[in-house]
Amino acid sequence: MFTIVKIIVSAIIIGVITEISRRYPNQGGIIAALPIVSVLSILWLYIQGEQMETLSEFALSVLWGIPATVLCW
Repeated sequence: MFTIVKIIVSAIIIGVITEISRRYPNQGGIIAALPIVSVLSILWLYIQGEQMETLSEFALSVLWGIPATVLCW
């Protein structure tokens, strides 16, 4: 059941960002560039009761992935 809630909430957020991007491309681009997926992932992990060490390791891995994302961009 919780998986369905996560999917629905995530889809709503993506839909809202898409609508903002359609109406206001500059603002939508800025919002879309934010680490929304990372924040959502950390939120879901926290709600599911993951240990702080796991959350910290995940966040650090996200930071390590930023240079690779920028280089591929």
